[in-house]
Amino acid sequence: NPVEVVLAETDQGRGVMGVIDGFKSKGIETENDVEARKTLLRRFGYKL
Repeated sequence: NPVEVVLAETDQGRGVMGVIDGFKSKGIETENDVEARKTLLRRFGYKL
C-alpha cells in the first residue's frame, strides 16, 4: 500500500501529524469475514 506521512515542524520540534493510506477499501465485510478476522486475531493472542 502506498502511504503518505504528514510531518510538521514548530519551534518546539518536529513530529508526525498523521499517515494517509492511499487506497479505498475493497468492500464491506460479510459475517463470515468478520468471524474469520476475529478467529485470526484470537490465534495471535489478541483478546476481543
